[in-house]
Amino acid sequence: MSETNIQVYGSRWKVLLLFMFINITMQILWITFASITIEAAGFYEVAELDILLLSLVFMIAYIPVTFLASWIIDKYDFRIGAGIGAVLAGIFGFLRFFAGNDYTLVLIFQIGIAIGQPFILNSITRLSANWFPESERTTATGLSMISQFIGIMLGVLITPFIFDAFDIPITILIYGILALISGACFVIFTKNKPPTPPSIEISKEKVLMGQGLKQIFVNRYFIILFVTFFFGLGIFNFITSYIELIVAPRGFDPTEAGILGGLMLIGGIVGCVIMSALSDKYKKRKILLIISIIIATISLSVITFSADPILLYLFSFLLGYGILSAGPVALEYAVDLTEPVPEATSNGLLLMIGQVGGIIFILFFEGFTTPLGDYFPTLLLESIFLLIVLIMVFFLKEKSNLKST
Repeated sequence: MSETNIQVYGSRWKVLLLFMFINITMQILWITFASITIEAAGFYEVAELDILLLSLVFMIAYIPVTFLASWIIDKYDFRIGAGIGAVLAGIFGFLRFFAGNDYTLVLIFQIGIAIGQPFILNSITRLSANWFPESERTTATGLSMISQFIGIMLGVLITPFIFDAFDIPITILIYGILALISGACFVIFTKNKPPTPPSIEISKEKVLMGQGLKQIFVNRYFIILFVTFFFGLGIFNFITSYIELIVAPRGFDPTEAGILGGLMLIGGIVGCVIMSALSDKYKKRKILLIISIIIATISLSVITFSADPILLYLFSFLLGYGILSAGPVALEYAVDLTEPVPEATSNGLLLMIGQVGGIIFILFFEGFTTPLGDYFPTLLLESIFLLIVLIMVFFLKEKSNLKST
């Protein structure tokens, strides 16, 4: 394809905003019950662990569904793949209201929403490739991931206020209507790709998913990213899930614990914006990943040993900055180093292993504390894991050097 056929369209930002809208909605549906766990347990007349399962099913469902989602995105492209996720979120998100206080029905509908999540998240790098030039690709990926964090924050922060003003059924109805609106907007107004591609790269022929999987797992650089996502997202999911239990022995109340969790997400948003922009401007991946993981490793080490409020607030922000800012850079790096493997395949595998890490860390490290209930042993071990990841990332190579290996 000649350079004259390459064109960038302003409508790319509309497509990105519609995608961010449905992704925000998906995260709100996922995290609905996290900040009203006790109240939800009373309403549905179940144990608090059963309410936790309503969120955990998203991680569990991601593992088998990611392969189907990636295959559909690879075969039928971005709009069909992400559209399936948008439709599932809209339908099952709305149906939750009609379950009343029947926990079993709510769980079934929650699983329906969870099945849709891989179709949306695995489309992130395909959206960037279809619509954005290489000079904006990581920024677009970063903004897609930022919408994920915004959705989590909104779900955690506004749910208690809606619940206090109304009740659980009305809260679920409001989120259900939001899911219908965002899903309909995405399906109606989103286009798959512009009339002409934004870069030469997108016009290159891709291999089939099965062949792509074979190529990926003999790529030692991808394996490093695979391990990075496992530990990075596993540790982040553990800390955000256990934040109150981690800081309670150090004198923090639930409100302060919530602030710490919020600061981590804000740090992640800021980090994604900065690191994605730097990646696009300087065309560097490895050095930015190293910087992010250094920040994360130092931050977690300080959190492990400190009980000082100022230090914990500061380094919670920096921990989110370090771990989450590595995400968009690593996803785009994976696309670079696995060409001609489809974007959804590499994207999906990395996000899937991150979900696996989250499940393992949340379940395995439950109660791994000192006799006084402090999670110091767990945090120390996780700091060591991040240090190991940091050492591994030093063995990566920039895109310009990949063909020489």
